[in-house]
Amino acid sequence: MVVVFRQNFPLFSVFPMICPAIAIFILTVLYTSLIFMFREGWNRLPEINTIHSTRAKVFISVIVPFRNEQKNIEQLIHNLSQQRFSFHHLEVVMVDDHSSDNGMEILRKMQSRYNWLKIVSSYSKGKKEALRQGISAATGELIVTTDADCRFGKDWLQTIAETYLNLNPDMMVMPVSMEGDHKLTDLFQQIDYLSLQMVTAGAFGIGNPIISSGANLAFKKKSFLEAGKSMPGQNFMSGDDVFLLHAFKNHEFKIIYLKSAQAMVKTTPAESIFEFLQQRMRWGGKSRGYKDRFAKLTALLILFTNTAIAILPFLSVIDIRYLLIWSAAIIIKVIADWNILKTGSPFYSIKLSLRHHLIFSIAYPYYILIAGLGSLFVRERWKNRKGN
Repeated sequence: MVVVFRQNFPLFSVFPMICPAIAIFILTVLYTSLIFMFREGWNRLPEINTIHSTRAKVFISVIVPFRNEQKNIEQLIHNLSQQRFSFHHLEVVMVDDHSSDNGMEILRKMQSRYNWLKIVSSYSKGKKEALRQGISAATGELIVTTDADCRFGKDWLQTIAETYLNLNPDMMVMPVSMEGDHKLTDLFQQIDYLSLQMVTAGAFGIGNPIISSGANLAFKKKSFLEAGKSMPGQNFMSGDDVFLLHAFKNHEFKIIYLKSAQAMVKTTPAESIFEFLQQRMRWGGKSRGYKDRFAKLTALLILFTNTAIAILPFLSVIDIRYLLIWSAAIIIKVIADWNILKTGSPFYSIKLSLRHHLIFSIAYPYYILIAGLGSLFVRERWKNRKGN
């Protein structure tokens, strides 16, 4: 009777497919809607460029926490020395986080040439504590943070200063672009980082910021001192930037995204796949400390969508029709991702290849799954240190 029932009612054999198909459909629709929403947010943001018309000045303290960065320090200071900004209104506070290389010796030699260069040794360990100590030692009204391996153009600080004086924000989140060679691993990291930047800016464009990068961040010192008292995520090695953004958001401070190529900093890819995965696990792990609802929902939706797409091909061993569901989901996701990446790539000077995008789109869900699982079970690591 069961056999006859299945033959007379083909829908019965399809029923086991309905639930996963509906779940994937819902996830894909929500994911695609979110991506297009971020793209629309990006398009809403006005692009700002420096015209050097502002006579008023603001004193800026650039804080750079560093650990074992001797290969980058000289170029960083050179970039800063080339700024089209009044050096009477600038100090650069380099905060050493217990380096074991010759970075401090290089800085001391350069300090004799640049009276705006200050060197501080961190009493505690970790980037967060180094950053706090640097801010404590800073005398500027406006704090700008960056990393020792970052590079920027000559109008970086002037663009920040003019925007601050014109709009008076408590915090400015600014763009970061990733440079790299033509290696496939570098291209993958560039596109992955571009997607993060578009989410960062797009969320601002829709009026609900969720992430930021300490590689290019500016905020009022007095606002930091107020918001920092209740900043979440203190038990995480990383996240000083994102958790600070959430603290400013909770205090209803004025936060803007400075969409300007002149305010952009450039960084480099991780040197190995292992280092790259460690970095992404560390970044993913801090999402467990998010208190911001929209930030949590965004992180979970991206994780669940990519995890479902990663698992579907393996389910085809049970039923080949799972491949059809996977094909439909991956095609929709590829189109949505290509759309937002293509929108932002000219601004970030990233050359996109449709061939590479298709290849990376197949690999991307597995990378997200590995990074997501790793963030749950692998201890945080940064600069040869382990987290809790």
